[in-house]
Amino acid sequence: MNELITRSFTGVVFVTIVVFATTFDIISASILWAVVLAQGLKEYKILKGSPLGYLLITIAVVSLWGMGRPFDAWVGFIPYYRGWDVVAFLTWIWANDTFAYIGGKVFGKKFIKRGLAPKASPNKSWEGAFIGAVGAAFVGWLWMGNEGALLGVLTGTLSTLGDLVQSALKRHAGVKDSGNLLPGHGGVLDRFDGLLIAAPVVLLLRVFIL
Repeated sequence: MNELITRSFTGVVFVTIVVFATTFDIISASILWAVVLAQGLKEYKILKGSPLGYLLITIAVVSLWGMGRPFDAWVGFIPYYRGWDVVAFLTWIWANDTFAYIGGKVFGKKFIKRGLAPKASPNKSWEGAFIGAVGAAFVGWLWMGNEGALLGVLTGTLSTLGDLVQSALKRHAGVKDSGNLLPGHGGVLDRFDGLLIAAPVVLLLRVFIL
């Protein structure tokens, strides 16, 4: 019970800080993602990370920051930051995690006995991953209609893939969590592992296609 309270309290504080810093202005957002990047690189060192791991977290965090910058702001060097676009993306990530957790608890391995990635993350199930992606799509649809649903399901799927990459790194390093900065949650990488692949892909889609 105490662990649940700690985890819930930390989660609320974490989300509040992220949303406020992301939506306040470009300076607060830049400071937030600089701190996340620095801590993420530090945690990768603890995980005996490969050069690819350092590259992934750097690209992911820079991409996340870039989502708040529309194309014309980049071209005109305008100090404008659309933080709610970043919050929308993070909401899809969090929705995927939440629905996947619930779906895994209720339906996990009842239809498909083999886990999603037995070696990297034995507890993850295909059912949980599917329900997570559907949940992210639903939240995306509520936020942005059909475009949001498409981005939601894509983000959810790529988020799960990023989570598996992070799980494989932790298993290789022989640790449960990447750090202890966030009580009840582990390290920064444990909260942002879904960004590793999803962030750069979604940024490219939003810039060049959607």
